[in-house]
Amino acid sequence: MSPIIVLLLVGVPVVLSQSFNQTHLGFPEAWDGDKYRELYCPSKNIPKWLDGYFLCQLSASYGKSSAPEGEKLNHMIDAIGAVGSFHVSNGQVVFSAQYYPARPYKIWEFYDRNMTKASVPWAGWSDYNLTAMSRWEQVPANPDSARFHPNLDFWKVGNRIIAGTEAPYWVGYEFDVRTLQKFKLFPFKEENDIFSTPRHTMIPISMAIHERNDADGTIWGSFSAMNFEEQRFFQGIFTVDTNGVRRVVGLYDYGVWDTNACGSNDEYIGDKTLLPGYIHSITSTENFIILPITSLLINPCKFKEPPLNNVRSAIQKGGLWGMDFYDMVPMRFLIFNKKTLEFTTSKPLEVFPSMFVTHQLNAFEADDGNLVADMVVYDSHDPYVKYFYTDFLTKQLYPSTARVLRFTLDSKKQRVMYNYLVPQETIAADFPQFNHGYEQKAYQWGYLVQHPFASGNSILKINVDEPAGNRNLEFRAEPTLVLHEPWFVQKPDTKKEDEGVLLVRGLDTAENKGVLIVIDAEKMVELGRAYVPISIPFGFHNRFFSKKDLGLPEGFQVGQSQYRPIEKKGFATLPLRKVTTIPPTSAPTTTTSSTTTTEAPTTTTTTTTPKPTTTTSTTTTTTTPKPTTITSTTTTTTTTSTTTTTGPTTTTSEKPVTMTTQTWTAPPTTTVKRTTPQTVATTTPKIPRWWPLAGSGSTEQPWWQKVQTGVNTLPPLFPVSKRVEEKVEKVSAKPNESDNKIPEQKPVVATGSMDEIYEQTLGALCSWLPKVFTSISNELCWKQGKTAAKWMAPLAQTYAERFRMGRANRKVSPNDTPNLQPSLKQMAFDEQQQQQAEPIRFG
Repeated sequence: MSPIIVLLLVGVPVVLSQSFNQTHLGFPEAWDGDKYRELYCPSKNIPKWLDGYFLCQLSASYGKSSAPEGEKLNHMIDAIGAVGSFHVSNGQVVFSAQYYPARPYKIWEFYDRNMTKASVPWAGWSDYNLTAMSRWEQVPANPDSARFHPNLDFWKVGNRIIAGTEAPYWVGYEFDVRTLQKFKLFPFKEENDIFSTPRHTMIPISMAIHERNDADGTIWGSFSAMNFEEQRFFQGIFTVDTNGVRRVVGLYDYGVWDTNACGSNDEYIGDKTLLPGYIHSITSTENFIILPITSLLINPCKFKEPPLNNVRSAIQKGGLWGMDFYDMVPMRFLIFNKKTLEFTTSKPLEVFPSMFVTHQLNAFEADDGNLVADMVVYDSHDPYVKYFYTDFLTKQLYPSTARVLRFTLDSKKQRVMYNYLVPQETIAADFPQFNHGYEQKAYQWGYLVQHPFASGNSILKINVDEPAGNRNLEFRAEPTLVLHEPWFVQKPDTKKEDEGVLLVRGLDTAENKGVLIVIDAEKMVELGRAYVPISIPFGFHNRFFSKKDLGLPEGFQVGQSQYRPIEKKGFATLPLRKVTTIPPTSAPTTTTSSTTTTEAPTTTTTTTTPKPTTTTSTTTTTTTPKPTTITSTTTTTTTTSTTTTTGPTTTTSEKPVTMTTQTWTAPPTTTVKRTTPQTVATTTPKIPRWWPLAGSGSTEQPWWQKVQTGVNTLPPLFPVSKRVEEKVEKVSAKPNESDNKIPEQKPVVATGSMDEIYEQTLGALCSWLPKVFTSISNELCWKQGKTAAKWMAPLAQTYAERFRMGRANRKVSPNDTPNLQPSLKQMAFDEQQQQQAEPIRFG
């Protein structure tokens, strides 16, 4: 048999062993793995010297795959993000997870984790809903809620861990790795003039999520920014020390881009060397930072809202906006000296053809002074615009389009050379890793995931010094197992580069259960495994942090409670704050009220004592008349006495002291049975922090309660005395279902304050656009803006009416204004009828 036939036969099972048949299990509709506090994972042969946390980024929930567009997520970056944690210690493994409290998660949680009901109210890679977006934009921003999921990678700042994304201002969430709690946006200490006091002229646009770290813990990162006054792009270099202090140490000026070079379809037709390229990851040597500037360029002609693909529909296409990939633009490299804090060349080094870089292996300084950088490269940006879509990954395998290249950068001769690190020109592999103890040094071994997100895939070990691949090894598990990005952990007291283990999480598609596999990094064979009793969704990057590196005590303990406490939301009872009051013997109370009529519910509360007992307590008897229309001052006398009772006492009802976030409506005078102790417990109204609202502690009725009731009530005419407090059971009233029905209404032309908002917005835009786009005059801007305002007004009015956000000119009737006096009801109704008579005009 010829060698060629042998090679073909050997290759056949390798190609056919991968499958995408069950990969949909890695893209769940609504994953509930966060409800478990800790899950003990039965394991075998887990090395006892492993002591730390293996953190995993999870793209956890998408909605129903069969749902229409705009009611589901179908891109891994868009998915509701969560962090998964394998606590490994003394040969045992415990798994736990928690969602990031970002704004998309809170919206999804508000709708009971139903993406169909929530739709997609944010612009991203998936199709989104303008109607839902407009609705949620009216909710005040919560400073603790990021606008995007930090579900890409992890940073270590000192002993603190950050889950991050590519947002240059806040990066992501800091959290407690032991409990997966205490999420908060990482508070950088800004010592720079770009992030500390943001200027409206210098705007950071994007940031490379994959940083580089020095041995002393210093983080090196990079960002792109634009000066809108001078039309200049910059590439910035920053550092973050172990205390969280961020300093901008370098800015490369690309030059002034031509404001007249915007062609048809918003394509930039000017000098493209003046535009920065997208950077997802950077790399570094001992003395230099290397920035790979891809051929996916930031397009200033698209610094505006994306055009509507369908003006008659609220569902709009998601995807990449603001950047374009140019086939004729070469790959560029910027080199920054860490010691002198200067760029080594006046312009970037270039190499053809066009390229798109995703992830780095390692970089080091060669003996001849050249810089060597190994990375994964594609011919285009297809990984973002194709491969990470769930529709793609559930119907075909990850394609063989990646190149594992070594770039040699010669600053003296101003040239770039590259060669291949594997025998194949292109392979279906990504997510490279290596022994990070060799970071910035010459190394031999790297590890990649072959056929990401497919069952039956494998981990490939390559020798970067031997491109022929004779020393390459491969680990392959069961055909039903999907393996993710590995992380190398060095074995203690060893010197060989590959003497350690690879931690790899996986998903068994046959059982729909997660696994943690420990692989011998030298021989590429399995050492141990832990079985997770639940499914674990797919995700991007993973990292292991030892307890020693985090400054945590060693040891292992499994919590007694398996389930995480249910988060309180909506009308859940909040904890009571105990206070003690001593009622006075007699206290006259004066109450002044305006002329108002208030209807009272008929709900009563009865407290029953199981059997008569003799007790001594303080009993308060208060007589409160039923609320009526009054115009004068009323004096109420409260008498307090001490008595011995052998059963329940009888008092009249008054305003309950257990406060809620809703306005209290006084009940009628009703006889109830209760005993008042001396120690009175009260609650302080507080909106739960996880709501996507402004700061908590406000007593103002939140908008979501107005939506549920549909009726506003006035404050009670007879507020309870502050000097007399009683412990009572919560008075609950069933809402009137008719109040929750909102009549169908036709959109009307917006007036009033909305016009002022349009005017202010158009004024701001039209003062800036003519400076950037000379083809747009100030008059043309105002004309087109007013036309758009006329078109958007009926749509905006529809949003306000549908969710009762409060519009002065919505359709009303005399019976739809319970809080207005009779004379005002008719005035509001007449005004509405007059507005409805006016025709709707579209510009």
